[in-house]
Amino acid sequence: MSPVAASQDPIEDHRTAAGAPATTFAADIGGTWVRMSTGGPGAPVERVPSPSRLRHPDRSTARLRADMVELLSDRVPAGARAALSFGAAIDHLTGTVYGSAPLWGAADTPYDLAADLRRSRPDVTWHLVNDVTAALLDFAAVHARPGTRRVAYLTVSSGIALRIADLERTRIPVDTWGLQGEVGHLPVPLTDPGAEVLAGLPCECGATDHLASLASGPGLVRAARRLGIPRAPQVADWLPGALDANDPGARRLLELGAAPVAHLLRTLWCLDPHLDLIGVGGGVAEGLAGHYAAEIRRRLATATSYADRGRDDAWLGDRLVFCGPGQVDPLRGVLRIGDWLPGVTP
Repeated sequence: MSPVAASQDPIEDHRTAAGAPATTFAADIGGTWVRMSTGGPGAPVERVPSPSRLRHPDRSTARLRADMVELLSDRVPAGARAALSFGAAIDHLTGTVYGSAPLWGAADTPYDLAADLRRSRPDVTWHLVNDVTAALLDFAAVHARPGTRRVAYLTVSSGIALRIADLERTRIPVDTWGLQGEVGHLPVPLTDPGAEVLAGLPCECGATDHLASLASGPGLVRAARRLGIPRAPQVADWLPGALDANDPGARRLLELGAAPVAHLLRTLWCLDPHLDLIGVGGGVAEGLAGHYAAEIRRRLATATSYADRGRDDAWLGDRLVFCGPGQVDPLRGVLRIGDWLPGVTP
């Protein structure tokens, strides 16, 4: 039985012996940090450096994976119910990881992380989900209103990914590979005048011309270099202030980086009229704050055809939420996964 399908009980209700609730262990695993807590909602959070390619570029992929298994196995209490939010493309049906550039670079051989965790700690019940799935559950719990049919969460950070949930049926649909919403690795549309200068930008997965090649945090660095903008490697530091000062180069970089994200949102609403709520978060959206939100909204307000008539502030105000730092937390969200496990299905 797969780790995701192993139990349909809520995380908090699992029991290992008569009358004895299992300890709840949660972790949010990214390329920079691993955050862990024991004891359920409100428990203290421990943050440790992630054993990742970002932090250890000299280590082999096999070593980094072994280090991750060792870290989690050492921290999880005996007999615990472990819920892991993992920053990687992951098969939600089996716990197999397809790839994670921040964690393991361009390695694309599927890795059965769940199996290694079970071998290391067979006393623990392991549940693995993608970190965007966990973030979506936290976002929906806070922002969904009565009558909200479908809700999505889009993260624009070191990578780009989307997740959609059907609140009416408590379902997160996935394909036969257990995936949904890996939009950062779709081809990027370069439709703005002059955007063709950005053709050929690489993606962390090893391909070129992906959405993440341009619109992610590392993508904005690559785009700044291609545009000849000084201090390109320090985009995250200087871009907010340069936008405040209405710097033309900064403005152009923002426009080119936001354009394909706005195109994605426009496409989502065209394909799914019942998508009542979308949250946008992650380091890029949060770091550029009002500038990023305003540019996305400006583009969505522009009519492109009879199929896309433009959306005014009132319409967007009801359906689009730009999340600030700390407002969406995968570590909180992954604690809710027990309620959703039966509905994570192809």
